[in-house]
Amino acid sequence: MRPLVALKLASLVQIALLASRQDFHPLLDAPPHLPGVRLRLFPSGISYLSQVAANVLAEQLPRIVIPDVEHRLPGDQGLIYISRIKISRFRRAQIHDVSTSAPNRISWTMKNLDLGFIGDLSGAVNIVVPFNLTGQAEVQAEGLSVHLDSSIERAPNGSAHVSTLSCHSTIRAVDVINHNGGLFGLAVTVFKQGVSDNVRLLLQGLICKKVRKYLDEDLNEKLAEVQTRSPLTEAIEANAVRSTRLSSAAGGITIGSILGKSFSKDFYIDFRLREDPYCGRNTVDIACAGEISYKGEGGTPFGPPPIQWLRSHSDSHMVMLQVSDYLPNSLFYHAHKQRLIRLHLSPSTEGVAQFLRTSCEGSFCLADLVPQLAETYPNHTLELSLAATRAPAVLFSEKKGGVISVNLGGVIVVFVSDGVRRKQAAVLDMEVVADAKLNLQNQNISGSVELTKFDLTSRSASLKISQEELSDIALLVSQMVENMLNEMLSNGFPLPLPHVLGLKNLSVDVLTRRILIRTDVAVDERRLSRLAARTIFNGPAFGGNLDEAAVMSFVQLAAQPIPPPDQMSATAFRDRRFVGPPHVNPTLNFARFSTT
Repeated sequence: MRPLVALKLASLVQIALLASRQDFHPLLDAPPHLPGVRLRLFPSGISYLSQVAANVLAEQLPRIVIPDVEHRLPGDQGLIYISRIKISRFRRAQIHDVSTSAPNRISWTMKNLDLGFIGDLSGAVNIVVPFNLTGQAEVQAEGLSVHLDSSIERAPNGSAHVSTLSCHSTIRAVDVINHNGGLFGLAVTVFKQGVSDNVRLLLQGLICKKVRKYLDEDLNEKLAEVQTRSPLTEAIEANAVRSTRLSSAAGGITIGSILGKSFSKDFYIDFRLREDPYCGRNTVDIACAGEISYKGEGGTPFGPPPIQWLRSHSDSHMVMLQVSDYLPNSLFYHAHKQRLIRLHLSPSTEGVAQFLRTSCEGSFCLADLVPQLAETYPNHTLELSLAATRAPAVLFSEKKGGVISVNLGGVIVVFVSDGVRRKQAAVLDMEVVADAKLNLQNQNISGSVELTKFDLTSRSASLKISQEELSDIALLVSQMVENMLNEMLSNGFPLPLPHVLGLKNLSVDVLTRRILIRTDVAVDERRLSRLAARTIFNGPAFGGNLDEAAVMSFVQLAAQPIPPPDQMSATAFRDRRFVGPPHVNPTLNFARFSTT
């Protein structure tokens, strides 16, 4: 009895597996969790992107929003408040360099950056003697240099995760100025060297502390948000594809009309990492999922084919990319599951109205191929509904110098209408195989299509259609579809790319189950800078409370008893420099101090 039960269970499992495989072509069957996209960044690419990052940093740093600083001293010794903080001085770093090394280390070096901050000072302190804090506090740092070592790995959620390994910062000189600061400002001026040294040590420690916090926490949060699943509308310029017409003769038919006008909003691409990133000597390898699914829900029952880098895969280009045919196949699978791969042709469809009639009246129509249509349904119009019966299969192949083969199984339902009622006349099964050769030039896709197979068989019909008539229909329709596709590809359409990215010196090779792309990139720095302002620089980069020990030492030093004027060192006011906004008065005004 038990063997019989086991046999039945095995049969049920087999039937379930066969049923699940009916949704896609057996050639696509592969284990999941492999990467569908591999990217290799070469030294020239790292150098270029490092320069782009330096330019964006130089543009955005002077614009960062710095939060107000409020610090309450322990033991009711007072409150320090600095508001309306802004950048008063900026000179970009003389050296900005990013390098990588095995297995996953990224090093960042910045040398000789000048930066100044200024803000309104208020509050009161009671150390040795009580002071009201007034005026403007400014800190000018010259020769700021930072060296940072970090590692990159795959986080549990699939996003890239950056961890700082070490950070070292130095500042050549710091100048601390209290404009119109009263007695406290006079104290700062008298003990200028000591105050400046204290602030320099404070900033050197604070910079690395804040950089570590930003990388280990803030940046990783942003990476987790953007490097998971994104709508196709954010990943590509979808309008370029959606608006591409298949033919000027079939003006109402577009790619969007086949997959739905909102397909780029409804479908998400999965950018999550499938492997830990690997860094070589100024090279970086990244492997992403590349799955495209409806609403980002995933669940593709097949995986990508194995794709690996070969030792010979080195190049003078900036970037090399391997894209498997898993991307279009996962898109078509989920589009099929959502019943989106369908096309309805009616007399209202531009370019085909004359063909969809049962009475030809001097012009060619479908009734010329199937005369019984005119006999049974004279003066009727026809409607054709095409739908896929399984997900289309897209296979990249090296044959014939590299082609993209598409295998589509579908059904065509033929309706006849007298203008009031519609009746089903025939149901035809369709099997199509097409080979496409594509060329990319100046970010424009062009090429040609050859339909190697277009078979029609009758499943059911209210009128008898012979196989010879079906062959004639298949020949006519295949020629029409082939001409439509070739007209579209001959005119070309823009390569779907993010707005900020352009490609140069592009080379494309179609290989077995993957496309190999070699290219240089050109980044629209203005667009990228605006994007960075909305994402990376949309919050305080150096916000937070000041270090308590440093604040205490700064205040205590500034609040020491002031010597008589005749004992003040002349060097306290020597070599004083100030570079700031035009509205700030650099002249000290000691008449505005007050004490309690």
